[in-house]
Amino acid sequence: MTYDQLFRTIRTGDIRPAYLFYGPEIYVRDSALDALRKKLLPEGLEALNQNLFEGAADAQAVTDAAETLPLMAEKRLVVLRDWAALTGRGEPAGAEAFVKWLDNIPETCCLVFVLDAAPDSRRKLTQALKTRAEWVEFPLLSDSDLYKWCARHAGQNGFAIEPDAVEQLVFMAGRALTGLMQELDKLCAYANGRAAIVRADVEAVVTPSTESTVFQMIDCLMKGESGRAQLLLKALLENGETRIGTLAMLTRQLRMLTHIRLLRAQGQPLSDIERRLSLNHYAATRAAGQAGRFSAEALEAGYRACVETDYAIKSGRVRDSAGLDALMIRLGMMGKNSDRQ
Repeated sequence: MTYDQLFRTIRTGDIRPAYLFYGPEIYVRDSALDALRKKLLPEGLEALNQNLFEGAADAQAVTDAAETLPLMAEKRLVVLRDWAALTGRGEPAGAEAFVKWLDNIPETCCLVFVLDAAPDSRRKLTQALKTRAEWVEFPLLSDSDLYKWCARHAGQNGFAIEPDAVEQLVFMAGRALTGLMQELDKLCAYANGRAAIVRADVEAVVTPSTESTVFQMIDCLMKGESGRAQLLLKALLENGETRIGTLAMLTRQLRMLTHIRLLRAQGQPLSDIERRLSLNHYAATRAAGQAGRFSAEALEAGYRACVETDYAIKSGRVRDSAGLDALMIRLGMMGKNSDRQ
């Protein structure tokens, strides 16, 4: 079931005994859970008819809650967030008995499992839920849906937003709606007195995401602008990013750029590259523009330098701080010496 179908069934009152909500789009997922809550629970009695469990919650406690009759409502809502029985992070007490219990979920209960990613397929509970629960995935929105959502949210605040402003916003803030909504609210306040939000507004106000900062950092390194790249790295670390995490993102980005550069050199159209590398259009367009500014040899050398650094750190030959610092210097020198295309 798609989340659009879920919202329709909730509106019509076609509520299933059990659901599995999973996927990275937290805002839509939480909106669906809220819609389910409003449909099932009488106003003012929500706290009396809802139970929330997390992590390694005891399975017996879950079944006891599910079997408790609701108060002045038709159903009790029982929500399990990141339950260990599905994630592979330990096994809660009574999990095996819980699997058998699922065959007889009370009619007075609606059970909802909530995960950020797909459940561990090796778990018995995951296998059981394939036939006993309605699975609903909440993926990040497509490019067209993102534009519609941003335009609608800006319109609710009395503003239009230009398409290239949306593109820049998604690039800088990421695709998750929770972050986009916060940045759009900032943009609406910044653009007060004007009819439309433009790209310059986004560049002036929006806080760059980690991915956006890494993108800029690679650009600086491959251009030989090591000083600016170091400032971007400092900002990442001050905002809580780890050196290992930064190295992983550098590696992933340079690998993707190398693939794009080689595929473009073979005459592959961007649409085919998007599908082949599982990229959305915004990301593919940005990456193709960046990859086109450097030679395939320079990008591949940068990627290999990242892999070598990762191995050196994980094998204990160098510390992560020394390894990343050396890599930044190495990439900056490569940028200075490379022939740009």
